[in-house]
Amino acid sequence: MLRVKTAGRAAVVAGALAAWLPLPAAAAAGDGAAAGRYRLAAAAMVPATAPASATVIASASDPVPATASAPASDAAAAQALAEGRALRDEGQLTLAAVRLREAREQAQDPALRARAAAALGATLLQARRLDAAQEALQAAEAGSTGRARAAVAIDLGSLAALRGLPERARAHWQAALADAGSDPAVAFAAGLNLARLAPAADRLAALQALLPALQAAGPGVAARRVALAEQARRLGPDGDALAHAQFDAARADAAAAGAARLEAEALDGLAALYEARGRGAEARTLNRQAEAAAARAPAASLGELGIRLAWREARLARSAGEPGQALAAWQRAVARLEAVRQDLPIDDEDGASTFRSLLEPVYLGLVEGLLAAADDAPAARQPALLRQAVDTLELVRQAEMQDYLGDRCDVDAVKGGSATVIPVGSAVLYPVALPDRLELLLDTGAGLRRARSAVAAAELRETAQRHAASLRAGRAAHRVDAGRLYDWLLRPIEPLLAAAGVDTLVVVPDGALRLVAFGALFDGQRYAIEQRAITTSVGLSMTHTGASSPRARRRVLLAGLASPGPVVDKLSPAVVTRLLGPQEASRLERQAGAARATEPGAPAAPAGAAEPAAARAEDRTRALQEALALPGVEREVEAIARIAPHVQLLDRDFTVAAFRAAAETGDYPILHVASHGVFGGSADASYVLAYDDLLTLDGLQALLRSDRFRRNPVELLSLSACETAEGDERSPLGLSGAAIKARAKSVLGSLWPVADDAAVPLMAGFYDELLRDGRSKARALQAAQVALLRQRAFAHPFYWAPFILIGNWL
Repeated sequence: MLRVKTAGRAAVVAGALAAWLPLPAAAAAGDGAAAGRYRLAAAAMVPATAPASATVIASASDPVPATASAPASDAAAAQALAEGRALRDEGQLTLAAVRLREAREQAQDPALRARAAAALGATLLQARRLDAAQEALQAAEAGSTGRARAAVAIDLGSLAALRGLPERARAHWQAALADAGSDPAVAFAAGLNLARLAPAADRLAALQALLPALQAAGPGVAARRVALAEQARRLGPDGDALAHAQFDAARADAAAAGAARLEAEALDGLAALYEARGRGAEARTLNRQAEAAAARAPAASLGELGIRLAWREARLARSAGEPGQALAAWQRAVARLEAVRQDLPIDDEDGASTFRSLLEPVYLGLVEGLLAAADDAPAARQPALLRQAVDTLELVRQAEMQDYLGDRCDVDAVKGGSATVIPVGSAVLYPVALPDRLELLLDTGAGLRRARSAVAAAELRETAQRHAASLRAGRAAHRVDAGRLYDWLLRPIEPLLAAAGVDTLVVVPDGALRLVAFGALFDGQRYAIEQRAITTSVGLSMTHTGASSPRARRRVLLAGLASPGPVVDKLSPAVVTRLLGPQEASRLERQAGAARATEPGAPAAPAGAAEPAAARAEDRTRALQEALALPGVEREVEAIARIAPHVQLLDRDFTVAAFRAAAETGDYPILHVASHGVFGGSADASYVLAYDDLLTLDGLQALLRSDRFRRNPVELLSLSACETAEGDERSPLGLSGAAIKARAKSVLGSLWPVADDAAVPLMAGFYDELLRDGRSKARALQAAQVALLRQRAFAHPFYWAPFILIGNWL
């Protein structure tokens, strides 16, 4: 599991650390999250390349592999098992899982099949594919005895810990102790894991109690020292002396045994302690020695260790005032990260995002380093540095979308193999919020230009959030913040836009800037949307930038939900609250309270209750249907129907099955869905209401996964009446995620709930401009928004600004 901590997040070392011995001559540094990379085998600790975590879970799986005495029919299975383990040790978890599944399916001998299942379960656990891991491990447990069964119990305990079930984890680890017999390696692994569950005040003593077992554990003791040291390091100052002693002893043992990878891991742990103490020069010496040790190990075995070492060198070089060396180290870190990114789990074992803990800080560190280098570089060198910065920002955006969707999706498939093209008249803006300033990178297709604003990231974020909340609430006093944001984000690049003749600006926002309706920024006289079309993109590497002919996008599948049906009975209280707001949802839930009181396990209703539970449930259903009705949807659907060739699914006709049947024909390049929907901070919290059921992002993908959609992506997915979750900086990613899941080139949605009186004319105007006049999507939306804002009743941005186009703007 993955967990990497920067120095700022590590505990400050004090107290016992002061008693450390002088820096060992052969010592080297590292970030120290090592123990999770090691799995205890019968004779040795086998390095596994999944990054380690602050929550160290030692393992004892991977019993002795099949021997030459195995039946000949199992030779292929034994070979697949060996190859699968080797792939896992190299960090290639996806390929490892494929080979290990083959081994399990081919094995005829029950013991070999159990070994394959155990190795497969351990690999899937490492990749955080917990359901699949549980099935494989349970099968392995059923087919194993003795030490092999104990080893599987270690992994089952780790899986329970990952699921937040500490008592179940404890039971598995205690069972492992019982089955381990005289095997000291398995006993140590179980004991180390059980120490994690001890009360905080007792954990150091629990770790110290393992020292005799550590000495008796035979081969592999160095790796077990690293595992114990990492747990000690997590205890903070009280554990630092133990951690230092064990990391240092592990380094010496590994060096004597010629175990270069393990030596680097031990040095990595030492460096983390020194860096956290603020002893940067010593930490850097250690880190370089760790790099030297890692260089002696097979490159394929390094995985996240190599990333961590380069990352630390970059931090320490920057702190030492050596920007050139820092930049080189950032570049190494990103190159190593890209080599293993597809096999990194989405979350670490604490449930924290690996994007936040590893990918984002490494990528953004390189961006900052490249911008700093461009400041001092000759003019001829600057364009190349800026291009590298933009390419790295694209990697950040890819990684965040993968994090949001919960899988390492292939973003190249989203683009359909198209090249990234910025046509004449368009420009792409990358705002980069740094602690002390805002960098603006503008790509016009003819080259990259750079501007900056003297605003700190914290002030920018606060202003963006305040402005977004002001517009969402329809407040009159919104222009002050709209002006500030304009001055920071758009005014510095206005001369560049004018010189390039830009009529369409595509913004690739990050963080709180995703909440900003850029068209509503104000220059003192006009809104930005009155000057040029403005759209957003999650990243050009995930945007199909090819233009389509107006004729190719004419037919529309119109789906609308003015009066919800059985879907309301499938809405949880949390979903109802998000759709209706806390006060209205609370009122409706109180109405349903009597009905809920008769559910199994609830107290019995008092004698003489006014109505049967079924009648009260029906009342709740009707109340929800009335509260969620969207009377403007019928008018919206009728207005669009007058403009474009279409098929219409309204209310009862808009079921998930009917939508699937119509969409799967591939006859509709435009899918327009007018229904309640919310996009939250993850794909799991994003959905659209059909008449009979919720349409989730995964469900949308399932509907549109045919080969026809792969060859001919949907031109536009319009999600009218959908909204992003208030104040959630990641929720607009849901709109982009919907486009990716639907294989759509672009998506039209809204940042906040839209008034029917405004939505109907805006949507009608958009489709009129798009389909009748043949304008680009961006220019069509601009024309519709400007037409609305020039009507006195709808001049406030509350009415026209929430509509945003994401993705292909042509």
